[in-house]
Amino acid sequence: MYLCQVPEDRDFAVRPGLPEQPYSIRPDTYQLFLGNETCLLAWSAHCDPAAVWPVNQH
Repeated sequence: MYLCQVPEDRDFAVRPGLPEQPYSIRPDTYQLFLGNETCLLAWSAHCDPAAVWPVNQH
């Protein structure tokens, strides 16, 4: 089952006092999935965090 999509190069703000992400575009942001567009898919018959699977589009 399709859950959601994270667009490519989506930045997430870093909370004050947390470490900088290595190789990030800017020191005040984190990037998930190496900046790739990613769809999150889930297995609906199993209610567990391991049932969610990221699929990169690049």
